[in-house]
Amino acid sequence: MRSILSRQKPKPGTTLHKVRRCRRGTSGVEFAVLLPAFLMVAVGIVEVGWQLSIASALDRAVSKASRFGVTGQATRAGAPAELTCRSQTIPWIITNTANRLLDPARLQVTTNAYGSASGMGGTPTAGAGTGRQVVTYEVTYTEPFMSGVWLRLIGGPEHLVHHATIVVKNEAFDNAIC
Repeated sequence: MRSILSRQKPKPGTTLHKVRRCRRGTSGVEFAVLLPAFLMVAVGIVEVGWQLSIASALDRAVSKASRFGVTGQATRAGAPAELTCRSQTIPWIITNTANRLLDPARLQVTTNAYGSASGMGGTPTAGAGTGRQVVTYEVTYTEPFMSGVWLRLIGGPEHLVHHATIVVKNEAFDNAIC
């Protein structure tokens, strides 16, 4: 006599036999199981690409703004009339160079001037400096994640903070700090 625990195969033609052999719908189940993982990977790839675009735009914009800053000019051609000095024009250049990709409200620009490169360990003077001074441009930009809702659900951050820093030496000019 067979043990109760032994497994018996269903007899051919019975309903149980048909259910065990039927493979219809397995593709749909596999798709439903794999779709969330695939979507998370796809959204992650798009998110990384977006944040890299922001970082690249910020680096390029800071470089362009520092090139303007070393000249000592107060404003730049095409700048709005209310911008009257370099300290106001530099953030405007950063946001415009990035093709309006950067939101000025999330941008923080800090410029500090030093008498010489050897004096960079000392106390700086705030602003874009005067002629022949060494100036550091430190820019911080906060970009929220496009997939922030999902990250918050798992306890992740809501935004990424991008930093760009460049050190330049001003040309010889007579403009005062504004």
